[in-house]
Amino acid sequence: MMNRRSLLLALPGMALAGDPRMGVGAAPAAVFEPEAQALGLSKSPKFYARRAHGLMMVSTVPLANGGADLIFQSSNDLGDSFAERMRVNDVAGEVSDHGENSPQLLTSPDESMMYAVWGAKDPKHPGGSVIRFSSAGTMRTVWSPSKILNDDGLPVSHSFQSAAVGPDGTIYAAWLDGRDGRSATAGATGGTTSIYLTKSTDGGKTFSKNIRVATNICPCCRVSFGFVDGKVLLAWRQVEAGDIRDIYFASSADRGETWESGKPVFRDGWKIKGCPHVGPAMATLNGKVYVTWFSEGANDPSIYLAVSSDAGKTFAPRQKISTGTMDPTHPQITLGEDRIGITFQARDAKVKGGWGKMSVWYREVRADGAMSPLTKAAEGKGNLTYPTVALGLSGRVFLGWTETTEGVAKAMLLRGRVGK
Repeated sequence: MMNRRSLLLALPGMALAGDPRMGVGAAPAAVFEPEAQALGLSKSPKFYARRAHGLMMVSTVPLANGGADLIFQSSNDLGDSFAERMRVNDVAGEVSDHGENSPQLLTSPDESMMYAVWGAKDPKHPGGSVIRFSSAGTMRTVWSPSKILNDDGLPVSHSFQSAAVGPDGTIYAAWLDGRDGRSATAGATGGTTSIYLTKSTDGGKTFSKNIRVATNICPCCRVSFGFVDGKVLLAWRQVEAGDIRDIYFASSADRGETWESGKPVFRDGWKIKGCPHVGPAMATLNGKVYVTWFSEGANDPSIYLAVSSDAGKTFAPRQKISTGTMDPTHPQITLGEDRIGITFQARDAKVKGGWGKMSVWYREVRADGAMSPLTKAAEGKGNLTYPTVALGLSGRVFLGWTETTEGVAKAMLLRGRVGK
């Protein structure tokens, strides 16, 4: 998502504004409602908070035959109630949703259109998968027949998709693609994949020829988009010799047609013989690029945040934002009118020796650089996974996640507010 106001993060080696060491008050913490509400037998909820106080959602509903559908619901009362479910995919049961490979919901800059992007079974090749796209108007919601975005037609994996809408309304989608048949990077364990991209300049009516962005990519870590200074940005997890799997970044100055070579956001030096199944999340605001990610480099599992003020040419040293938690993972980031919101899942280091149930955590960075305290928004009653966040007007926060109890998955919604 894009926003117009600036965030000021600490200079290298300095504490954030709002840190007690700097002698100024921290930003206020978010206050959440006492209990989350279950939104039915579905998973992977993704929300978008409209400026007109509407709340829109997609989630995945498993079917008895083993397939799944992508469903859309809207709320006119900020989540007190939701309209009847509407299926987005026109091929029943085709949706693939596991972990980071979950559908996404986007809107046009003027919020008149919605776009859904998801992974699906390949209708021609049972062993393969495809990336699909559909659109609908926000005033009269009728989802269009879906399009397949990968253009190779090969019986291989096309998955772990990510999508974003640029400031000019261009729709971008990227995914991990098996068409190149990538084997292991020299000196690394297991195979790798490639990143391919397509774009639409006409609201999703047509999409461009697929463009390869990078190779030797960790095969189960979703990529993330950003936009700054007329450039399109991508972040991903690279596989290097010696099983080093750090976060990389690249930009395109011609709307995604060509890409510079990727380079590390930070040298974590995380060595892992396999895919950790957790990619980066990125957002841009007023010329600054923010990347958040998970790493276990130096045997210190943490969520980090790094900022660039020069369109990604350089990044300030990373800052740990998960202090006080254990086993943090799956960070997500989004932007509101004058703030950035970050969520992730983790255990409370103070509960049961760090082995309590997974919880959803949340914190913000304000336009003046003040960072709010890390807040435990909710503790799962079952297995809590893959939190997401949307920001509304006047400090409103909407958190979602999947909660599984006795094998039954439910999409959850928790609402909060942050004061001035």
